[in-house]
Amino acid sequence: MFASTLPLLPLVLDDVPWALRQMLVQEGLPHIERDRRSALGRFLLFDSRNGPLRRPRAGQIAIDVELLRAPFDEDPFSQWSDHRPQRFAWQVGPLRPAEEIARVDKRALRRGVMARLQEELERRGGVWIGLAPYPLPYRSAFNWRIDYDAFDERDFARLQAVLSAREDAVSHFVNGSAYQGRLAWVRRLAGQDVGSHGYWHHTYRTYEENLRNIERGIQVLEEAGLRPAGFTAPGGRFNRSLLKALERLEVGHSSEFALAYDELPLFPAGSSVLQIPVHPVCLGIVLEAARSDQRRQAAEAAREYFAELVHARIDSGEPVFLYGHPTGRLGRYPHVVEGVFREIDGRGDVWPVTMSVWAEWWRARRHIQLRVVRDGEGYAVELVHKPVRHGLAIEYRRGARVARLPLEAAKLRFSPAAVEYRKQEPAAAVRPLRVDSRHGLRGRVRRWVDWERETPVEEIAPTTLRNVAKRTLRTLWK
Repeated sequence: MFASTLPLLPLVLDDVPWALRQMLVQEGLPHIERDRRSALGRFLLFDSRNGPLRRPRAGQIAIDVELLRAPFDEDPFSQWSDHRPQRFAWQVGPLRPAEEIARVDKRALRRGVMARLQEELERRGGVWIGLAPYPLPYRSAFNWRIDYDAFDERDFARLQAVLSAREDAVSHFVNGSAYQGRLAWVRRLAGQDVGSHGYWHHTYRTYEENLRNIERGIQVLEEAGLRPAGFTAPGGRFNRSLLKALERLEVGHSSEFALAYDELPLFPAGSSVLQIPVHPVCLGIVLEAARSDQRRQAAEAAREYFAELVHARIDSGEPVFLYGHPTGRLGRYPHVVEGVFREIDGRGDVWPVTMSVWAEWWRARRHIQLRVVRDGEGYAVELVHKPVRHGLAIEYRRGARVARLPLEAAKLRFSPAAVEYRKQEPAAAVRPLRVDSRHGLRGRVRRWVDWERETPVEEIAPTTLRNVAKRTLRTLWK
């Protein structure tokens, strides 16, 4: 077979890291596993750390992913799988709210690795043509995730009034213990995108405790006559025990900023639970950073911060996924919500979307198959498989410029000289600052015992040394 007959895309993958596969899915770059019979492509990616290169097909060009690691001090694919949290702070007006989030910025990591891959492909005569992350005609997507940790009748009602007629851009996650005796209020969310926020407002260390907590939270919503979709962990925490419980309960999507934030959706290594990242700053932590007599000024600073964030992320072609709480926060200061929606209302290039619809699109998108071949001085993009009803677009990158083209038929032909380019915008400028997290003896003990006051003492099962210690301390420190 002559090299000229091999398509430029898809890339052929031979035992490469899970993280690299996820990055390619996020970028929409066509790829296929080598072991499939139809694995025809000019560029073969392999990882020399997993062994020597297996003999490529005639005309194939092999690229060792070790080249993608070269610009980094640490292995970016190992870093991607690091789900340890770290405390960070943001500048919001005069305030510096802080939160514990993912230590590794997966978005920055992806951009660095993919820029290196683009260089290697273009240097070898390849091309970068990927499926856009949003259906036509959108350049961004917007969602506001509401976590119902506690209940206040007035705040609940005020927030629902603000969100009225905007249900297609909102997802609700209800904490079971806070709303079990208030199912009539929960039923007001019928017909909207509703998921579970657990039962007790705590993310546990063990699989058994997380499994029971998630199950009970789901049961409360089912008692209210709702069919919950998705989950958000209390406190935004994440661990492998939580993920195992979600998989056991066949929860389709979840959202924890201790795993990822400000990023496109992804699947944690080896998991079927889609992770939907959000921006980790909410009105609540801004208010907590202010004095009690500064609450109104803090709310206004948050409104301005969110407005700037919305514009920065839309300009860089990234999704805008926010989160917050009604009680004492968004319900108390509804002008913050109204202000953000004013920034996107009427914009035809921003997709107002629920988390469930976003997850459905993202799962379907990864099964769309494209094939790219040379066509004279240009390229032909063939749509091999389209399992979605949405309109599609491709993004053709040439150096730092990108052209977005509608893919409206089974085949698209274009010339690089005849398309309109725009310069890729830099990443949104909101950058958190790492906070020194030194813990004294008391802090280390609290972390070890998984200290919390949400779970009733009698429900803390003495099945581990940690839980025995927690029960004892909770009994002593009532």
